[in-house]
Amino acid sequence: MVYGRKRTYIIQKYLEKPLLYKSRKFDIRVYAMTTTTNGNLQGYFYTEGYLRTSSREYNIKNANNRLIHLTNDAVQKKSDDYGKYENGNKVGHGSFNNFRFPTGTFKSTSRAST
Repeated sequence: MVYGRKRTYIIQKYLEKPLLYKSRKFDIRVYAMTTTTNGNLQGYFYTEGYLRTSSREYNIKNANNRLIHLTNDAVQKKSDDYGKYENGNKVGHGSFNNFRFPTGTFKSTSRAST
Protein backbone atom coordinates (compact mmCIF):
# COMPACT_ATOMS: atom_id res chain seq x y z
CA MET A 1 0.00 0.00 0.00
CA VAL A 2 1.08 3.52 -0.75
CA TYR A 3 -0.30 6.27 1.49
CA GLY A 4 -2.97 3.88 2.76
CA ARG A 5 -4.29 3.08 -0.74
CA LYS A 6 -3.98 -0.16 -2.64
CA ARG A 7 -2.18 0.05 -5.95
CA THR A 8 -2.39 -2.19 -8.99
CA TYR A 9 0.58 -2.61 -11.27
CA ILE A 10 1.00 -4.25 -14.65
CA ILE A 11 4.51 -5.40 -15.37
CA GLN A 12 5.35 -6.73 -18.80
CA LYS A 13 8.26 -7.11 -21.14
CA TYR A 14 7.90 -6.31 -24.82
CA LEU A 15 9.40 -9.04 -26.99
CA GLU A 16 11.79 -7.47 -29.46
CA LYS A 17 11.93 -10.65 -31.58
CA PRO A 18 8.41 -12.09 -31.49
CA LEU A 19 7.24 -15.11 -33.44
CA LEU A 20 5.71 -13.74 -36.65
CA TYR A 21 3.12 -15.01 -39.10
CA LYS A 22 4.08 -13.94 -42.63
CA SER A 23 6.22 -11.09 -41.21
CA ARG A 24 3.35 -9.79 -39.04
CA LYS A 25 2.50 -10.05 -35.36
CA PHE A 26 -0.37 -12.23 -34.21
CA ASP A 27 -2.13 -13.44 -31.11
CA ILE A 28 -3.87 -16.75 -30.55
CA ARG A 29 -7.53 -17.01 -29.59
CA VAL A 30 -8.82 -20.23 -28.06
CA TYR A 31 -11.90 -21.07 -26.05
CA ALA A 32 -11.83 -22.92 -22.76
CA MET A 33 -14.26 -23.45 -19.93
CA THR A 34 -13.78 -24.70 -16.41
CA THR A 35 -16.51 -25.91 -14.08
CA THR A 36 -16.63 -27.13 -10.52
CA THR A 37 -19.29 -29.54 -9.37
CA ASN A 38 -19.17 -30.82 -5.80
CA GLY A 39 -15.50 -29.79 -5.59
CA ASN A 40 -14.60 -31.63 -8.81
CA LEU A 41 -12.83 -29.25 -11.20
CA GLN A 42 -13.25 -30.03 -14.90
CA GLY A 43 -11.83 -28.24 -17.90
CA TYR A 44 -13.02 -28.20 -21.49
CA PHE A 45 -11.03 -26.96 -24.44
CA TYR A 46 -12.59 -26.17 -27.81
CA THR A 47 -10.17 -27.27 -30.51
CA GLU A 48 -11.16 -24.65 -33.07
CA GLY A 49 -9.63 -21.24 -32.57
CA TYR A 50 -8.02 -18.54 -34.63
CA LEU A 51 -5.16 -16.09 -34.87
CA ARG A 52 -5.64 -12.34 -35.05
CA THR A 53 -3.02 -10.70 -37.23
CA SER A 54 -1.74 -7.17 -37.60
CA SER A 55 -2.24 -5.23 -40.83
CA ARG A 56 1.36 -4.15 -41.20
CA GLU A 57 4.69 -5.97 -41.26
CA TYR A 58 6.60 -6.05 -37.98
CA ASN A 59 9.25 -3.37 -37.51
CA ILE A 60 10.71 -2.62 -34.07
CA LYS A 61 11.99 0.75 -35.31
CA ASN A 62 8.43 2.06 -35.50
CA ALA A 63 7.36 1.16 -31.96
CA ASN A 64 4.56 3.75 -31.84
CA ASN A 65 2.63 2.34 -34.81
CA ARG A 66 -0.32 0.52 -33.27
CA LEU A 67 -1.15 -1.18 -36.59
CA ILE A 68 2.19 -3.02 -36.38
CA HIS A 69 2.23 -3.90 -32.70
CA LEU A 70 -1.40 -4.43 -31.61
CA THR A 71 -3.60 -7.15 -33.09
CA ASN A 72 -6.98 -6.37 -31.53
CA ASP A 73 -9.89 -5.58 -33.85
CA ALA A 74 -10.62 -2.19 -32.29
CA VAL A 75 -7.23 -0.98 -33.56
CA GLN A 76 -6.87 -3.00 -36.77
CA LYS A 77 -10.28 -2.20 -38.26
CA LYS A 78 -9.22 1.46 -38.59
CA SER A 79 -6.44 0.49 -41.00
CA ASP A 80 -6.80 0.80 -44.77
CA ASP A 81 -5.02 -2.58 -44.88
CA TYR A 82 -7.59 -4.32 -42.63
CA GLY A 83 -8.50 -7.60 -44.32
CA LYS A 84 -5.81 -7.18 -47.00
CA TYR A 85 -4.04 -10.44 -46.11
CA GLU A 86 -6.80 -12.40 -44.36
CA ASN A 87 -10.53 -11.85 -44.13
CA GLY A 88 -11.02 -9.72 -41.00
CA ASN A 89 -7.33 -10.19 -40.13
CA LYS A 90 -8.10 -13.69 -38.85
CA VAL A 91 -6.47 -17.03 -39.64
CA GLY A 92 -8.02 -20.35 -38.63
CA HIS A 93 -5.88 -22.83 -36.71
CA GLY A 94 -5.95 -25.17 -39.73
CA SER A 95 -4.23 -22.58 -41.94
CA PHE A 96 -1.79 -21.72 -39.18
CA ASN A 97 -0.91 -25.39 -38.62
CA ASN A 98 0.09 -25.64 -42.30
CA PHE A 99 2.29 -22.53 -42.11
CA ARG A 100 6.02 -23.20 -42.26
CA PHE A 101 8.16 -21.01 -40.04
CA PRO A 102 11.62 -20.08 -41.34
CA THR A 103 14.41 -22.55 -40.58
CA GLY A 104 16.02 -21.78 -37.23
CA THR A 105 12.89 -20.18 -35.75
CA PHE A 106 12.70 -22.77 -33.01
CA LYS A 107 15.81 -23.94 -31.25
CA SER A 108 15.77 -27.08 -29.20
CA THR A 109 17.56 -27.25 -25.91
CA SER A 110 18.44 -30.27 -23.88
CA ARG A 111 19.19 -30.50 -20.23
CA ALA A 112 21.23 -33.30 -18.83
CA SER A 113 19.59 -34.89 -15.84
CA THR A 114 21.74 -35.50 -12.81
